[in-house]
Amino acid sequence: MKTLLNLQKLLSIAVLLVGISVGDCLAETQTPPPNRGPSTVLYPGRYYRCLDLLELERVEVNPQADTVYSTDPNFAIGYRAVAGWLRGFFTAINLDARSDGNVTKGATTYQMMDWIFSYCRAHPSVTLDLAAFEFMNALRRDSTIRK
Repeated sequence: MKTLLNLQKLLSIAVLLVGISVGDCLAETQTPPPNRGPSTVLYPGRYYRCLDLLELERVEVNPQADTVYSTDPNFAIGYRAVAGWLRGFFTAINLDARSDGNVTKGATTYQMMDWIFSYCRAHPSVTLDLAAFEFMNALRRDSTIRK
């Protein structure tokens, strides 16, 4: 009987140690490796630099009707692609546990695009993702960006 109790104790200790080891292994696999490479940004077609984005300012926009128009349909498509990219970008940031869940502070897509165009005129060599980060930083500093 005493041997059976010792065997149960040993088995309980073994199960506990295995459980701790498995938990440690899972915790290690959930954190990113320290030698992680640079992130890949998937830009909307050729509109990844501010200099290229500025040609989309020619697109006529009607925010009330949610329409865009250009004599060159490729510009209208490009405008929608960049606007969609920005919405996806900010949605991803909103879903991050470290964000407040509303990084655009209620700004509309058209307001975002206007701000990005203005920023790009001053910084033509910047990429779209960096301009988007600057938009978020500007909103943190100044809530008057929202019209």
